[in-house]
Amino acid sequence: MNKSLRVLFVEDSEDDVKFVVSELRRGGFVPSSQRVDTAAALEEALGQQTWDLIISDSVVPGFGSLEALQIVRGKLPEVPFIVVSGAMGEEMAVRAMKAGANDCLNKSELGRLSPMVERELRDAWGRRARRRAEEALRRGQQELADFFEHAALGMHWEGPEGTILRANQAELDMLGYAREEYLGHRISEFCVDEGVAEDILRRLHNGETLNNYEARLRAKDGSIKYVVLNSNVLWENGKFIHSRCFMRDVTEYKRGEEAQAYLASIVESSDDAVIGQDMAGMIRSWNAGAERMYGYTAEEVKGCSIAILIPPYRPEELPETYQRIRAGERIERYETVRMRKDGTTLDVSLTLSPIRDRTGKVVGVSAIERDITARKREEDERLKLIDELTMALASIRTLRGLLPICASCKKIRDDQGYWQKVELYISNHTEAEFTHGICPDCMKRLYPEYTLGRFKSQAGNGGAKEAESAEREKGTE
Repeated sequence: MNKSLRVLFVEDSEDDVKFVVSELRRGGFVPSSQRVDTAAALEEALGQQTWDLIISDSVVPGFGSLEALQIVRGKLPEVPFIVVSGAMGEEMAVRAMKAGANDCLNKSELGRLSPMVERELRDAWGRRARRRAEEALRRGQQELADFFEHAALGMHWEGPEGTILRANQAELDMLGYAREEYLGHRISEFCVDEGVAEDILRRLHNGETLNNYEARLRAKDGSIKYVVLNSNVLWENGKFIHSRCFMRDVTEYKRGEEAQAYLASIVESSDDAVIGQDMAGMIRSWNAGAERMYGYTAEEVKGCSIAILIPPYRPEELPETYQRIRAGERIERYETVRMRKDGTTLDVSLTLSPIRDRTGKVVGVSAIERDITARKREEDERLKLIDELTMALASIRTLRGLLPICASCKKIRDDQGYWQKVELYISNHTEAEFTHGICPDCMKRLYPEYTLGRFKSQAGNGGAKEAESAEREKGTE
């Protein structure tokens, strides 16, 4: 099988080149060649194309094989370089081999050239393959190291005892530690919850792969980081070499989740009805307060129109409300009427807010509805009472100002100067009516005998002293 071969000769004799080329052809090669005899020409030829083989004479006038070897090795370190000379001693051959020549051959032994070239080409191919593999390995290691160091996720390796062997910058930035403050320490030193690091290590030693394992780590500033871990082990011959751990910071997500749970708890425990609707008016969420207020369970109303709560005689309310919500308006303390499952109505106060997606588009309505039926009833009763009091006060006639009254007969002079009895004047100016009786003082003064007889009749019952006292008072008068 013919084998193409590109040969560069460093030779001052064209005839010697032809002789060597002929020998290569006999060995099964199909050589294409070029001859140079100066350093400059050699440099130029090396830059023009790639070569499979360099054959150099040991002595070229003004230019030798060692100098040529130095130039070639500087540009093509893996191309076979064979010294072929008619006058090369052993010392020269040793010097050439030490300088990097692949082999040396006397021109009188050209029969050995083709097998030598075969061997050197094969070795050169092996060297190139090894170099490419080494370069690929080195490049892969560099890329892996670069990927490890610059990955957006936190990454670290742990030894069999949980000691942190390696950590990337993302993990150090996440927790705020310098490299020397983190490497060489056990991961348990940074775990907030006792036993978590031990559980992770135990499971890894048992051959498990951890996926989305939640943990809490303490940062350098004392804050707590919620993280999710994915980890497995590099094993060699059954030996635990190190674990490989990918760490994702989910602190903001967990805080948002906790806030949502807290908010959901508030909504669920609220006495007010809290109802979520989409822009088509379909009910999407329904809290316990809504169940108590309207009598429907969440399962009964989810997916139904909010119109089931609006009395038939108020058909215009829903379109008007949704038009305002679409415009981004918030409606506060809007008082209206709603209808329960049993058909009864109640007065409610509504606060309606637009629900927006991440782009700011209004996609729904949040309604907080409060039952104000009792308050409205109280207000109606209070207004009715006020009306009644107002009417009562309007009908009352009062006496005001200074009234002239006779010191003797006690008559009152009216606005026209006439003197009237007190009872007549009051009857004319107020709604008061009179009944007549007699007070105790007048009774004693006008009817003493009646008063004395009453006291004596009481003497047998311990009233003697009162009777005597009454007689003395009469004498005094």
